[in-house]
Amino acid sequence: MNNRYYIIAGEVSGDIHGAELVKSMKKLNSGLKFKGFGGDNMKEEGVDISVGLDRLSIMGFIEVLLNIGTILSNFRIAKKEILEFNPEALILIDFPGFNLRIAKWAKKHNIKVYYFIAPMVWAWGRGRVKSIKKNLDKLYVILPFEKDFFSNYGIDAVYVGNPLVRKVNNFEPDPYFLSKLGINSDSEIIAFFPGSRNSEIKRNIKPVIPLIEKYKEKIFLVAAMKNTDDKYLNEVNNYENVHVLYDRNYDILNIANAGIIKSGTSSLEASLFKLPHVVVFMSSGISAVITRLLIKVKYISLINLILDKLVVKELLQSEFNFKNLDSEISNLFDEKYRTEKIQEFEKGIDILKMNDVPTDIIAKSILFNE
Repeated sequence: MNNRYYIIAGEVSGDIHGAELVKSMKKLNSGLKFKGFGGDNMKEEGVDISVGLDRLSIMGFIEVLLNIGTILSNFRIAKKEILEFNPEALILIDFPGFNLRIAKWAKKHNIKVYYFIAPMVWAWGRGRVKSIKKNLDKLYVILPFEKDFFSNYGIDAVYVGNPLVRKVNNFEPDPYFLSKLGINSDSEIIAFFPGSRNSEIKRNIKPVIPLIEKYKEKIFLVAAMKNTDDKYLNEVNNYENVHVLYDRNYDILNIANAGIIKSGTSSLEASLFKLPHVVVFMSSGISAVITRLLIKVKYISLINLILDKLVVKELLQSEFNFKNLDSEISNLFDEKYRTEKIQEFEKGIDILKMNDVPTDIIAKSILFNE
């Protein structure tokens, strides 16, 4: 055993999970060395990062085509580094468009491949299942229904629990969060999560602006990442009832009364905070058409998929407009409606709970073949 592992995470959430996994592995063997692609969280845990998230987070069919040169360059860098680093195994986290191709290449070079957070092939792209079975040594899944889905295809899938449950439970809120912002404690607050990529932020902000203008008495807390280009937030930043906050997602979810959340990890986090919210999604025109043709599930919100029912309203593409937003936000401030949502979130949390730390389970599996 050479104690070296190459790890690739291409998005903010993957970087966070990657950092936790590295920490869990180092608890079992402090002599491990890590190199790879990722962000500041993995870097802080000692991973030698060669390509950062700013070069990796590219979403959408059109966006991929426009950035093909960068993507191909990233592949070349990864392949060269993996061969030079000669790792014990390759650890891939989410980011399937890139990582599944790297996995295929790695298997040709007899490199063991572990994959954490399964590609959503149960939603679309089921043609990838064959590649997953052929090229991955073990798959660690974080949604309960995924284990059965992949096992039906003969894939070694292990349900490790959802790391977000423990992360939310361990969150310690800032008791002075609102006072630091000059917000009264009795204010009605709407959390707005427009997404982590500049392209989606640009699209998702536009339908929300009329809502901000209508609800002048409510406070909008807009979640942004430190690598977000400010020019995409300028449209909302100048409103008196808007605060754009960087890297304070959990503080926002903890204090808000309602939420407008772009589909993805943040929606599940909102559910774990028991925050009544609406899920929104808007992609570019051609990307939207292709996505509609490929999608194979009833819902895009993870809590809806986990509970197999429409708990959280989903406003997608043309449905994501002021009229529909206004209607749902009004509902989210109705006490009976809110109580029903919170009760459903509690059911989802019970399903996702695990006694062990997910990354500890994975660390033992990778290091000791458990």
